[in-house]
Parts: sequence; structure tokens; C-alpha cells
Amino acid sequence: MTRIIRSCARFLALLCAAAAVNAQAQALQPYVLAYSANAPLQESVQAVKDKLAGAGFDIVGDYAPYAGAHVVAVTSAALKSAAAAADYGGFGAVTHIGLTDAGGQVQVSYLNPHYLAAAYRLSADLSAVADQLATALGAQQAFGTEKGRSADELGKYNYMLGMEHFDDFYKLGSHKSYEDAVNTVSANLSQGVGGTALVYRLEVPGKQQTVFGVSRAGVGDQRANDKHIMADTVDKNFDIKTTAYLPYQILVDGKDVVAMHMRFRMAVWHPDLTMGTFGKLMSSPGAIQELLEKVAGGKKASFEF
Repeated sequence: MTRIIRSCARFLALLCAAAAVNAQAQALQPYVLAYSANAPLQESVQAVKDKLAGAGFDIVGDYAPYAGAHVVAVTSAALKSAAAAADYGGFGAVTHIGLTDAGGQVQVSYLNPHYLAAAYRLSADLSAVADQLATALGAQQAFGTEKGRSADELGKYNYMLGMEHFDDFYKLGSHKSYEDAVNTVSANLSQGVGGTALVYRLEVPGKQQTVFGVSRAGVGDQRANDKHIMADTVDKNFDIKTTAYLPYQILVDGKDVVAMHMRFRMAVWHPDLTMGTFGKLMSSPGAIQELLEKVAGGKKASFEF
């Protein structure tokens, strides 16, 4: 009898351990720390670019949102394929790698492809992209939230009741045609409307959809400025910085121009932020919408969603 009890106990322990491992595997974190380097920031940026290019990624843009930080934006065949298969997949056609000088060490981190795929409702889980990034840069530690979120939770995520979901977009403007919408956004970013600048532009294959990465480094209104929002407010909560959150994105979808609402985008990539931190950014969602509407060329026609 004692032997049977011991066998049952061992069996139950194994089941509990397996359940714990499975739960951990399903709990996705927003970011992955690839590694930390004892090297100057610009030297690290070049090293990261070389590693990404060598691993088969296409570098579509990069920028310095503020002193001590740099973001490299990349795409790949797998990212573009996943983007083409989803309604608003353009938001996931490009991923970001952030480099941050934190106390003399450069932290190299990136958006977790599994998390991005779930949050942006892609049909593919981007496992190949995750493996490719881990091989190219490393995957020392996943981070960003204490308990993580499951893919199912992310697909319907909002920070709290009454706040925006993924597809509760800023409706920034509508134009006569897809080409007119793309040309307007491109021209306004080239002209630096509102202090913005172009970080990247990518057309989604087989669709009338183009995603733009938008620098807000030069935006005079602090409520919409990259440094004020991230370095001065949000990232003060993190030992490992979340610079890869940047830049903000605009999506041209047919003749319409949209962007994710900040109350969704900031929250989904920083789900553990307190209401106190969000309170410091209370006026930012409106300021960002106003800024991006200028970039989009304003509301020229009614939306047809």
C-alpha cells in the first residue's frame, strides 16, 4: 500500500510539474532581452545591424528617439507573409529592436514575435521569426510583465473595462485612393509635419496596405514626444528598458489612414503599468491623435469600415 501511495504521489507531482511548465510556456512576455554589451551605443548598433542582416532580416529603418537609445526596424519574408494574411496585418509586418544605454551597459532587446502575433491578431504565431531573432541576437530573458499573458488573452486585450481593444483605431483620415493616402503620409513625414519624421515605410505584399514607422523625437508637444513618454515616464518603471516599443506606427489601409489607439498600444506592451503612470500620460492619447491626423492629411472623406 505504501508503495502505491508513493507511486501516486510521484505521478501527481509529475502532473503538477507538467502543468506548471505548460502554463509558463503559454504565458507570453512582451519583450526579449537578447544580451547586454559593455560597448559604446553606436558600436552596438552597428553590431546588431550586422547580425540581423547576416541572419536574413531586411533592415527597413532606424533612428535615435533620444540620447542613449536607438531602434532598428526589420522585416522578413515570414513577417510580410503573416501581415498579408491578416486584416490589419501591416502593423505586424515590421518588428523593432531597441538598444538602450542603461548604467553604462547597452541593453539589446526586441519585441517578442509570439506576443506581437497574438496582440495584433495575426494568423501565424511567428515562431520562425522568434527562432531567427534568437539565433541572430540571442534570447537571454523574456520580460515586460510579472505574470505574462496568454495568446487568447492578448487577442481580446484591453487594459480595463471601457478602454480600447486592438481594432479601436484612431481614424486619422481618408483619401480618394490608396495611392493618394500613401503619398500624403509620405510627403507629410518628409516635410516633418508636427515635428515628425519617417523611420520606415513598408508595403504589404498583395494588399493595398502600407505601414509607416513615425519618429516623434522632434515633436515639440511633450505629450506626444518619444522621450517624454518613454524615457521620462514609462521606462522609469523598468530596469530592462522597453525602447523597442518605439516608433509609433501609422497604417494606410486602402484609402483610409489609421493607427492603434495609445490606450491600447501602450497598455498591451506595458500591461503592468499602474494607473499612476498612466495618469501622468493622461493627455497623451489625444495629443498623439491630433499629431497623427496632421501626418495623415486630416479627414478628407468619411470612413467606410
